[in-house]
Amino acid sequence: MTGMFSSLEIGFLVIFLVLMITVFSVIGREKWKRKHIVSMASSSRDLTEKDFKSFSPPMIAQLIYGRGAYTRHITAGLLNLVRKRMLTLKEDERGPSYYFSVEGVEEKTTSKSEQYLIDWILFEVGQNGVFYVDDLFVYTEGKHQRDIFIQRLYEWEETMKLELKTKGLLNMFPSYKRVLLMLSVVMILLGSGFIIASPLLSILYLVAGIATFITMLSVSSKTFAGQLEYQKWQPFIEELTTSPEKKDEQWLTASFVYAIAFGLKEDYLSHFPIREASQVSLQDERFPLYFAMAPGATAISLEGKNMVDDLEASLDKVISPIAHSENDIENEFNDFSE
Repeated sequence: MTGMFSSLEIGFLVIFLVLMITVFSVIGREKWKRKHIVSMASSSRDLTEKDFKSFSPPMIAQLIYGRGAYTRHITAGLLNLVRKRMLTLKEDERGPSYYFSVEGVEEKTTSKSEQYLIDWILFEVGQNGVFYVDDLFVYTEGKHQRDIFIQRLYEWEETMKLELKTKGLLNMFPSYKRVLLMLSVVMILLGSGFIIASPLLSILYLVAGIATFITMLSVSSKTFAGQLEYQKWQPFIEELTTSPEKKDEQWLTASFVYAIAFGLKEDYLSHFPIREASQVSLQDERFPLYFAMAPGATAISLEGKNMVDDLEASLDKVISPIAHSENDIENEFNDFSE
């Protein structure tokens, strides 16, 4: 071996082994602690209304999936505020459309992310605390306004993440990630230094350093408390796609709203019949998505489903790059014609 490597190279091979042992120790220790603490302290109790009040659908989706804020989160957020009587959902007397309003609300939110959503959608996109779906098209008519809308969506996402951090459920850069980052930087620097003197050592250090850095980025940012919350919500999420437990109407409505945020709406709806319910009208004090057909049988109102579909479709159309480009071309043609 001494013929193949110089004493200096052997010394750096030993250092490499020490660094790799340290990396595996940090990762292994973190995984063991997470698995041990979660298995010892996780609760198997069902979710309650208190859990629903603590975590809005968009916020718990951020904790569980962490993939950013999407239009379905806006839909779920607004409907959840209606469900909690922090917004009202009314039918427009002038035509078959609905609008959200702050008028006549019974509760006030204490959540910064929910308040941001209200201020953004009902006061900035809408007018004076009233939001029609058509307000989206007016607000995002120009490219500059669409860019502002996307920026607001990003700011709302950051507000939810900050709220999760405040609750002690997220830590984007905990101590073990800092250690892994430091180790990866050391290995990459050493690997860069050996490119000419020792290509083999250079490859070893660079590959290990890059792998360590990628591992650091991919490790969950959930704290132990966040992991416990994740464990508590997992059975509920699985239930939405398999066989939703048919409890009272309030529970079913909450389940539907959370299914929207999780991107599971169609899977959830497949477990219920959809029927017209013209006798059930939208009223200020409730969100009548469900109604009883017979003892023990529940149906989803077609009116409620169509209202949700229309809202989602409108939001998606506003965000869609295709819709944007078509609208820009139309505007430019109109300007040219004038």
